[in-house]
Amino acid sequence: MLNVAKPAGMTSFQVVRSVRRIFDERHVGHAGTLDPVATGVLPICLGRATRLVEYLLSEAKTYHAVIRLGERSDTGDLEGTVTAGGSAEGLTESQVAAALTTFVGRIEQVPPMHSAVRHEGRHLYELARAGVEVERKPRPVDIHRAELLRLTPGPVALAEVEVECGRGTYLRVLASDLGERLGTGGVLGWLERTAYGPFRIAEAVALADLEAAPDPAVHLLPPESAVASLPRVELLPAGAMAVRRGSGAWLSRPAALAPGAQVRAHALDGRLLAIGEVHGGHFRPLKVLAPLGG
Repeated sequence: MLNVAKPAGMTSFQVVRSVRRIFDERHVGHAGTLDPVATGVLPICLGRATRLVEYLLSEAKTYHAVIRLGERSDTGDLEGTVTAGGSAEGLTESQVAAALTTFVGRIEQVPPMHSAVRHEGRHLYELARAGVEVERKPRPVDIHRAELLRLTPGPVALAEVEVECGRGTYLRVLASDLGERLGTGGVLGWLERTAYGPFRIAEAVALADLEAAPDPAVHLLPPESAVASLPRVELLPAGAMAVRRGSGAWLSRPAALAPGAQVRAHALDGRLLAIGEVHGGHFRPLKVLAPLGG
């Protein structure tokens, strides 16, 4: 695993391509796309850890953003055509903060045309570049927390916010919807992902530093970093051998978990062996990460 600080101006796939070259590793993937203009935490999985991407995608993400109230954009951000909205001159911090809280919880968002969502096999952004707009159905997303940090007043007011949300949430859409709620229009002016599950921006390695490192492997994190939120169980040698063969195993100490709970199973030496389910004192592997001969 790598906790990379994505720079502005690069796509998430370009970061993946750089990591492939740096580590000479073909199997590399990222969890959670960041727009090219956005910066921040981009978890990268290498080798067998790419099989853990699906678990990372369910982790909460935290964003630090600036929303420009008093403008509108056809893309929801400054990359598109920006037009004047209603004046935000009279907005107060309490008004903006109150409007922001109405988006906390399970809400629906309409994916923007400039997004990676697919329509009949094509990305929406491909259709948008061709001048085609299609109807998009609202999708449910979860916003756990949305706080106004400060408001800089003016005809175009700058609302600095922090948002913690779940999978599939578009901050561009939140910016636009917030602006419409306030009657001014809204555009996402700046965005940084400051946290993604267990990964924090303060601990992320800049791509330039990774490129320049004499030994880039010093920045690698163990694969269990991707599933740190799952409960841990340990297997005795016989059980570990069985799991590496793809079979289940009895736990030496039954875990106090609900039947069917997902856990990460480790060998006694700490090595992550598999992700699986616990039923009473029995572990059933769903994804073996350290097979025999691997």
